[in-house]
Amino acid sequence: MIRPPEKLSDRLAPGVGPALYIERVIASGGTMSWWRARLRWSTLRTTLVMITALISGVLSVSATGARRTGITQQGLTPPMSNVEAIAFLVDLALMVLFVWRRRWPVPLTLVACAATIVLPLDGFLPLVGLVSVLVLVRDWRVPVTALAVGAAVVVWVARDTRGRYPVQSFWRTIFTYSPDHEIPWWLVVLIALVLVAASVATAVGITARRQLDAATETGNASQLKLDILGTEVARQAERERIAREVHDVLGHRLSLLSLHAGALEVSAGGDPRMAQSAALVRDGAQQSMADLRSLLAVLRTPDAPDVTRQVRTVADLPTLVTESLDAGNPVLSSIFVDQAATLDPRISHSAYRIVQELLTNARRHAPGTPVRLEVRGGPQIGVEVVTTNWCRQHPPRALVVGNGLTGIRERVEQCGGQFRAFIDPQGAFRVALLLPWTWADNRSPEVAIAPGPYPERRP
Repeated sequence: MIRPPEKLSDRLAPGVGPALYIERVIASGGTMSWWRARLRWSTLRTTLVMITALISGVLSVSATGARRTGITQQGLTPPMSNVEAIAFLVDLALMVLFVWRRRWPVPLTLVACAATIVLPLDGFLPLVGLVSVLVLVRDWRVPVTALAVGAAVVVWVARDTRGRYPVQSFWRTIFTYSPDHEIPWWLVVLIALVLVAASVATAVGITARRQLDAATETGNASQLKLDILGTEVARQAERERIAREVHDVLGHRLSLLSLHAGALEVSAGGDPRMAQSAALVRDGAQQSMADLRSLLAVLRTPDAPDVTRQVRTVADLPTLVTESLDAGNPVLSSIFVDQAATLDPRISHSAYRIVQELLTNARRHAPGTPVRLEVRGGPQIGVEVVTTNWCRQHPPRALVVGNGLTGIRERVEQCGGQFRAFIDPQGAFRVALLLPWTWADNRSPEVAIAPGPYPERRP
């Protein structure tokens, strides 16, 4: 027997098709953890950018004040001028605005470049903005922004290297030139090029990582599709095997039964009761052959529209009761299902098969005994089925669960309903079940069915 992989059978929930399952996995379960990790990393990265921008802005303003006042020693804090105060406030405003750098990368970067050129600010924020532009933008604005960032960085480095002492210049702390020597212009350009190149390399790395994540996610989704398709192929092969076995075994027996019943009807002669019984057997065999063909079609192509229309529903329950009456089994029936056309075909078909099995059990175990059948349904109550039949001779003292009741219980549980079978003190065998109401177009009912013990009904 071909069996689907266990990991996929655990994944596929009842009533969830492969396409819907893939959509759920990819849209929520499969990528939710990745999006959460990305959100956490984005928040941490933005926090680090803001802290670094604040520190670099304070150092830049402090170095500007040291150059203005001529301070040459560490530990002395120069008074802040109006321009430096404005520069510090602008740096704080830009630092806050850069939280939305992914939404407006080009405008924020150009504003930061203009502020760096006009005011005594450092070039950290323009470099960060250049990374965002390279990652998010793919048009003519990229080279324009890159030139603006390069100019702002050159102005910042050139302004910073005017200081003669480390307290007046950040780059003097890295390049140990004596106070009597100026930092050459080519070194200023080289520093600016290295910084811009570092921003470009960072943007390339982020883009490559995102492409790798997207490719990995696409590969995982493709592998999941292949696994599910393989499972569907295995299930279809199993359905084909079962269909062949059922057709070879039952088809042959039913055709022989129909043939012999027809011969018996012809040879009945003047006995009308025998002729009628033979006709009923022949009609039953032909109907069984039709049901068998419908069953085989469901096994082979369960999703075909023509097959779906052939499936029996609660609308066919009166015909089922009529067939039981014609077979000589008295049935007292009360059937009323409100808005039956809007009921999910799966629930409706399950209700039909359950009633069919209940009537068959009554005919097999208590032939000739009246059966009371009640079927009520609607969006507010679901589909309720209750049967009662009495055994006139030797009423059973304990309930014996056979294949019929086991199959009914499994159908009810698959639909998410409630089931109860018992023998009351009067010796009547009772079955009561409740199936949830599910709309055919997947709408939710206005009134939900509250779970709880099934009420015991009296004849």
